[in-house]
Amino acid sequence: MKFLDERIIALRNEMRENNRPVQEEAEVTLNESQQELDIYQPFVEIAGEEIQIIDQSILDGKVTLRMPEIFTIMLPELASLKYPSERRPNLIYTDESSTINLAFNMTTHSVTEMEIAEFQENMADVLEQAQPTAEWLDNDSKEIDGKNIGFFEIITPALDGDIYNLMFFASIDGKALIGTFNCMEEDVEEWRPVAQAMMDTLKFVRNDINGGANL
Repeated sequence: MKFLDERIIALRNEMRENNRPVQEEAEVTLNESQQELDIYQPFVEIAGEEIQIIDQSILDGKVTLRMPEIFTIMLPELASLKYPSERRPNLIYTDESSTINLAFNMTTHSVTEMEIAEFQENMADVLEQAQPTAEWLDNDSKEIDGKNIGFFEIITPALDGDIYNLMFFASIDGKALIGTFNCMEEDVEEWRPVAQAMMDTLKFVRNDINGGANL
């Protein structure tokens, strides 16, 4: 679809601005036997600590999900440092150390439900070109709350250490939503199951017959 490809080119330029510096090589060791984490419980153990899990409404109530209560919205001055581009994500959550991040970007790029698979494929191509030494862990899609969600997991090398990224894509009101979780590779054993579980709890508010939305 030519029109979609043109929108992907614009996103490619945006992602390149936000990419961290690349190292020559990335070495990653992951536990392949990780089990799914149930974050519908009120508390879960993460990195040896009992952490409360809460329901969070985001993007003007269009989306809800479960997340650790230790996450807070990143301060604008910190966001400017970590995401230098003016086209940084609309909403960024972070932990106290600012090394565990969950970001949402409600883009202006038109993407329908039927185009999500193609959108994901193009975004994967973008990352392969921008990060040729990255290690790909997964590239798939699943149905979450009745919507088709594309996602991939990738380890990207950077000057201060390798970064685990989970990126997921959805069509919201005909626009592309890009969600990104990232943490240092040294924290991936504890946080990869949390990232996957948060994505699985996504719920999307449908417009009613009058065009409004309610949580």
